[in-house]
This record gives sequence, structure tokens and C-alpha cells, in this order.
Amino acid sequence: MRREMPLLLVETVLFPGSKLPLTIFDERDKKLLEDCLVGDRIVGVTLHKSRSPFDLKDFCDVGTIARIVHAEINQENQIVVVLKGEQRFRLIEIIQSEPYWVGRVEIFPARFSFISPQLTHLANRLSAMLYRYIELREIADKLSLADMMLPTDLLTLGYRIGSLLDVPLREKQELLETEDVNELLLRELEILNREIKRLQESAFWQQFVKRITYKRALPIERAVWN
Repeated sequence: MRREMPLLLVETVLFPGSKLPLTIFDERDKKLLEDCLVGDRIVGVTLHKSRSPFDLKDFCDVGTIARIVHAEINQENQIVVVLKGEQRFRLIEIIQSEPYWVGRVEIFPARFSFISPQLTHLANRLSAMLYRYIELREIADKLSLADMMLPTDLLTLGYRIGSLLDVPLREKQELLETEDVNELLLRELEILNREIKRLQESAFWQQFVKRITYKRALPIERAVWN
């Protein structure tokens, strides 16, 4: 299905099912959101690939349709919004550039993944690794209960994992663009293996440095001289 919608460039990757808080101060984006709020509250969110302003090359082909679930104006006259990702889209063409970008997009159909024993085993392994990853990053207290309760649908699980990974934006965008659920989960398994190993090594060296620092801080009368 194709439709036209306003496009919001952001410096992050929004996955379906995830929420994205934003503070909007740019007049162009404020106009976009004001029009969306009096309309259907729908906006297309896509990763801003470069720092050059308003260049067609800035748009990633695949983005996420988002619904505005909260909006308010703060004391600095900025718009504070919370967007919730719904479905992925592919950008076909830009049809308007003023007063903000509007694109014609093709919406990916909402679908549920086929559950096989192999995928179920993979999903169980991923879930355990994700909790270990969250533990190592020490972010459990920053996540809501809904974030900690992993979905049973495998594609939705893949999107949830993608949203929680702290990896380069290029890598997150590649996950968003992945079509096959098996490929998505296998790629996330590879990333989690890598990141857990990195975090474990970092935690080990932090503890090592703390022990060395503690030993060097001993009172002089307790030091042993050779």
C-alpha cells in the first residue's frame, strides 16, 4: 500500500513498537508536528544520515511510520513529543520540500512470523542473552516493565532487541531494513555475542583497575618493601 506522509529526519533509528521522545526546536519540524497534531497524528520517521541540512541524500530508504502519542510545549517554546513506531515503510519519492518534507511511501504489510522449532530455540537463546546484555549495561532500572517483558511474536521480538541495542546507527538501520525474520534474529545473535563479550572484558578491567588502585592507596605503614 502506498500513501503520502510528512517525513521527520532524526538522528536515531525507530523500530516498530518502540517509543521515541523528542524535543523539537527547529521551526520546520515544529510546523510539521503542528500540522500532524490537527490531522491524523501520523509521521514518517527516518534516520538522518548526514549533518548537511535538507538534502535528499539524508533520507534512508527504509523508515518507520510513527504515531504521536504525547505532545506539549515547554517553557522554551519547544515541542516535546513522544512517538510510537507502528509499521516500516520504504520511501519511493519526495513530493514536497516546503514548508517541510513530504514523501510518497510504500508501507510494508504488518505480518507475524512463522514459528518453527529452530526459530523458537533461537528466540529463547536471544532472550536469555538480551537479559544478560541489559544486566551488563546496568540499564534494567531505566527500562519500563513493558520493555522487560519480551514479545512472543518473533518479528516483534527482533524489533524489541534492535531498539535496546547500543550499537552504531548504521548497524541499527541495517537491522530495521532486514526482511527475513530468521536473518534478523541471527544477526542480532551475532551482535549480542560480540557486545556481551566486550562488556564482560570492560567489566573485568574496571575491577582490575579498582583492585590495583586500592592496593596502591594502602597506608605507608602497611606497605611491604623489598
